[in-house]
Amino acid sequence: MADIGLRRVTPGANDNATGVATLLSLAHWLAASPPARTRVILVSAGSEESFMEGMVRYAERHFPELPRDRTKVICVDTVGSPKLLLLLGEGMLGIRDYSPSFHSFLMDCARDVGADVYDDLRFRNATDGLIALKAGFDAAMLGSADEYRIPTNYHWPTDTADRVDYSTVAEAARLCARAIERIDAGS
Repeated sequence: MADIGLRRVTPGANDNATGVATLLSLAHWLAASPPARTRVILVSAGSEESFMEGMVRYAERHFPELPRDRTKVICVDTVGSPKLLLLLGEGMLGIRDYSPSFHSFLMDCARDVGADVYDDLRFRNATDGLIALKAGFDAAMLGSADEYRIPTNYHWPTDTADRVDYSTVAEAARLCARAIERIDAGS
């Protein structure tokens, strides 16, 4: 946290304009072909680096009205590195594991769209997905990393749009769209 506080603001292309681009792509797809039986809420909460303040406030306001038994949450964060990742768990003061069944479901969706995904990682950081997980929802965190399993240009001044792997951003959108399709179909 001290490192973040001492540095200038970074451009944020990979972290997390790529997540916003994924949401915009999904919004476009959903507008053209809305699911028949599934309500989809796209949230770009902001303020993740300040202890997920945006998602915490969203959770305080809206989580009580969402049914925990059928609400699924996919956190999309930093998906502009060369290969997608689906975290097993995360947390700064202790790792909380995501739901194995939802993780498996999303890995099936990744295979459906031909996405190659790191599926064996845990972070000692925290994303907005952790807020939903702690609240008792089936949740997942979809991100990306390089061959060293590190998000490219993460919190560096080099996190610029020309360094984003846009094919991975598109792959993230396809994976999320496939998950929505399968949930809507009941599979």
